[in-house]
Amino acid sequence: MKTILVIDDDKMILMILKQTLSKEGYRVSTAASGEEGIAMLASSNTDLVLTDYMMPGMSGIEVLNVIKQNQPLLPVIMLTGHGDVALTIKAIQLGAVDFIEKPIHSKELIEIIKRALEISEQNKSISQPFTKDTRKVIEENSLIGKVPVMREIFKNIGRVSLNRISVLITGETGTGKELIAKLVHYSGITRDYPFSVVNCSALNDEALERELFGYEKDAFPGATENKRGKFETAGEGTIFLDEISNLSDHVQIKLFRVLQEMEFEKPGLAEPLPLKARIIASTNKNLEQLIAEGRFREELYYRLKVFTIELPPLRKRKDDINDLTYFFIQRFNRKLQKNISQIGEGVFEKLKSYNWPGNIRELENSILQAMIIVRGNVLEKDSFSIPQNPSGNEVESLSISALTTLDEVEKTYIKQVLYHVKWNKVDASRILGISRPTLNAKIEKYEIKQN
Repeated sequence: MKTILVIDDDKMILMILKQTLSKEGYRVSTAASGEEGIAMLASSNTDLVLTDYMMPGMSGIEVLNVIKQNQPLLPVIMLTGHGDVALTIKAIQLGAVDFIEKPIHSKELIEIIKRALEISEQNKSISQPFTKDTRKVIEENSLIGKVPVMREIFKNIGRVSLNRISVLITGETGTGKELIAKLVHYSGITRDYPFSVVNCSALNDEALERELFGYEKDAFPGATENKRGKFETAGEGTIFLDEISNLSDHVQIKLFRVLQEMEFEKPGLAEPLPLKARIIASTNKNLEQLIAEGRFREELYYRLKVFTIELPPLRKRKDDINDLTYFFIQRFNRKLQKNISQIGEGVFEKLKSYNWPGNIRELENSILQAMIIVRGNVLEKDSFSIPQNPSGNEVESLSISALTTLDEVEKTYIKQVLYHVKWNKVDASRILGISRPTLNAKIEKYEIKQN
């Protein structure tokens, strides 16, 4: 009979969990504090620990730390009543088998415990907690998500961030692929090194190669000075290749060789330089289909997808819309120097009745637009100028005739933001969440003129 130790300062939780687990055939002991639980572990044989995170005195993370130092093979499951992306990532990194939010569903808990009891090795741990600056970066760039698929993604980030393997992030436009890349970078062993973004759709082959590889002075006509490319300046950090499907065949071949040999040739240098950075790539296209059509190299695909994170569209995680709305309101209150503190009746119903073909980016831009228009501290339903359609699970349920193109939506929002910040491109880039080169490229693409 396996023995489970449950640690929680809530007596009712302890009683319910003891009854539930005992019925499943487990021997259950309980502790009302982290300190009591650690003392019990020293004097008894325990097969698994179930610990709350938020407790007076010793927290669940501290309990986990002590257990991993003294009994590294002992499985630990963390419980919490407060969803927190950074906490989820850190708990997984420190060796927790899983992370469960309250209220606890007994069937799910039993399945996780059964799986956890089969684990003999824990994930590699990072002993140092996040610094204040690192946690701030994570919180500012976090995706909000409480639906199961998003919680699994956050757990996977905790695992993959502990090494430098290549990561491929897939998902529709606007689902937050760059935010996921930043979470992977700042959550793990690369967080003290540069995070470099390369927009593969904004540069031609020549400019892209120079951006990645750099060059030495006199390497070719017009090379009047040395330039260090991203492969060099990223050091042991991360290079994020955004929309990798837009690479030409010529650049795909070069990138494959870099990933295969883990070194790159800088024009003008006789010897290749080592590639120390991790490569994270993203795409909104089906790369396997592109391979079948002869438009993407299969060998590069498998070099990139050592680990894959697939982001769901917003229409399949509408339960997150409330939290996302509050998150964006707080962000834009700071950026726009507003004090919107209330959400009017019917706002959430209106937001959830729409299927958001532009995903989180479209929701974010709609909230920004509404906040620019509103004058008081209440965000009302009429502040949102989004088409209404019956709620459904698929894009096909949209009334297409009521919608404009995504390009037109993006163009309109960019124009509104530029007008609001009086064409200050630094502020506009910050509000839109894109780089200045990307903003300039979109201004040129959409032929936006300053009035």
